[in-house]
Amino acid sequence: MEIIISDSDYKEIISELGYPIVKEEELEFSREDIQSLFIFPAMREFYIWFPIKSTQSVSSTGSFTIPFPDEYTYGVLDSRINTTASGANHTASPFMNELIYNSKVSDGGAYGTRNDYGFQEARYLRRAELRASADYSKSYKINVNEEARQVEGYSNVTGELVITWAKWSDNFNNIPFRRKGEVINLAKANVLKGFAMLRGQMSTDVGVEFDTAKFEDRARDLEEKIIEKWQGTINVAIISG
Repeated sequence: MEIIISDSDYKEIISELGYPIVKEEELEFSREDIQSLFIFPAMREFYIWFPIKSTQSVSSTGSFTIPFPDEYTYGVLDSRINTTASGANHTASPFMNELIYNSKVSDGGAYGTRNDYGFQEARYLRRAELRASADYSKSYKINVNEEARQVEGYSNVTGELVITWAKWSDNFNNIPFRRKGEVINLAKANVLKGFAMLRGQMSTDVGVEFDTAKFEDRARDLEEKIIEKWQGTINVAIISG
């Protein structure tokens, strides 16, 4: 995976390996490998917890299929159909159409006068009954098919389908400033685990012992702190919501 990351962010991540004392060319992995194998997984994990939100609205009636808008869209955070009896023009149900038509009857005074002799209040009550009946008769279903990368469904009422997409980015600079340090630390953890595994294998092959325990302990500490923090943030958001 090719990602976009600044030199300063990249160097901060590999500082866990001893950079700049240890030069980049002395590391076992190239910059491209470090970005794709260790930094991108940290970014991917971040966007699972904190996706980029993008809202799309389309008219819906009958069966519908809405494809994911682009390669950066990986799921749906929310989807709903907004319908009102007074705002809809046509449905798949003759009964619903009749309710909608009756709910649009114009309001005016009786016999061309400003006095409606109580008909205005009666109309309000009738309209409320019609809207309640229309709401009761509404039927729709929405399904997110992640394998086919599309939203599928059906509505018997013409309305507005509103989808909030979940997206990710391959640009490290798109991570919010207040979260960037956390993603950098998670990337550091990935780097340390990767180099610890490689150097542990090298010890067996070449007969030279590398002490990988410090790398592993440091990686575990960084990772646990970040995931615990993200879990706490999500839990607070759910409780507040």
